Amino acid sequence: MSRARILLVKPVLPYPPDQGTKVVSMALIDALAPAHDVTVLARLLDPGEERYVRELEARGVRVIATLPANLASTAARVAYKLAYSARAAVTKRSLKSLYDCPGSTVRAARELAREPFDLVILEYWQLYPLLDVFSRHNTVLLTHDIDGQVFRARAAIERDLRTQLRARTTWRREAREEADAYRRAARVWALTPRDAEEVQAISGRRADVLPFGLEEGAFVGQIEPRTSREVLLVGAMHSAFNRDAAVHFVRDIYPAIASLPGLRVTIVGGNLPPEIADFAAMRDVDIPGHAPDIAPFMRRAACMVVPLRFAGGIRIRILYAMAAGLPVVCSPVAVEGMGFEPGQDVLMATTPAEYRSHIERLLDHATYGQLIARASREKVWNLHGPEARGPGLRAFVERAMAEEQS
Repeated sequence: MSRARILLVKPVLPYPPDQGTKVVSMALIDALAPAHDVTVLARLLDPGEERYVRELEARGVRVIATLPANLASTAARVAYKLAYSARAAVTKRSLKSLYDCPGSTVRAARELAREPFDLVILEYWQLYPLLDVFSRHNTVLLTHDIDGQVFRARAAIERDLRTQLRARTTWRREAREEADAYRRAARVWALTPRDAEEVQAISGRRADVLPFGLEEGAFVGQIEPRTSREVLLVGAMHSAFNRDAAVHFVRDIYPAIASLPGLRVTIVGGNLPPEIADFAAMRDVDIPGHAPDIAPFMRRAACMVVPLRFAGGIRIRILYAMAAGLPVVCSPVAVEGMGFEPGQDVLMATTPAEYRSHIERLLDHATYGQLIARASREKVWNLHGPEARGPGLRAFVERAMAEEQS
């Protein structure tokens, strides 16, 4: 196939790939840029991100970055918050779509629409206003998760009535808007078969599953028994489901495992929820904050715990942990739709007692963890290995472009 012109639009700059959604975006870019001309349109969240624009351009990508007017000053943030709230009330649009697809992004998109792109990829449903800017026949909506499903699950577990009401209100508003976004798109891509089925269920729109793979360097060769007593929790704390998981771990799970001899706990992620701020002062607890590279933490831990109570999409941190030979103890929600077998590839828990049972066995029987790690590494290699990351992903996109042209 001759070099095509591909535009990727994302609410945030996909670089550096220090969180799951950015990792997915960079996998797309790395797969397509060697064979095609790739342009990225993204908004900056801070003027300091200009240096990341240059680093991304050094990878052979053209980058159009916008800085929304609401970020100009504190006064501008307040003014735009009031204006967006009023606009949301009148138009029934969600604050998410107003913030993630601001006027600066729309204006930049209109300029780019004058160029002959062969494919336009809009990451996240909240960019649906751009479906009126670009030609629908060669534009695809890529969803990383189903927000309506996530907020529905969140509303069901919230204990605080005010928070529960807010979650329910957000769920109802965004669920309608999200379903309408999928209906308006000519094509939809999802990251898991489960999410593809949900798109079909809520909108009647068929969704294809985008392949995702890890780079070969993410996979260890020989998997040795792990003799440390360290439990690792990782998460980007700006996400509601990661904050909730961290609080759930500290409040509910840690008390159940605290008596395990020699236990150490490490939580990697910036902006910890205030509810667990005091946890960092405890003995045998390490909270280093945000880490651009979590590989060193995965190398030294005995297991990773992922106690998500609501989530969507594909959990990249779990794939990287399994590829690195690190056993994973998690909730069923954390691996839902990812194709892993409980007790074989991953250890699932629904109660603090079950988390303790799995973690205790891994800490006390290193060869048991080795068996789990070997099985999960093989499963991830088959489902999300280098073949899916490069050739598989590129072939998927090229087939989509060929089908559109036929």
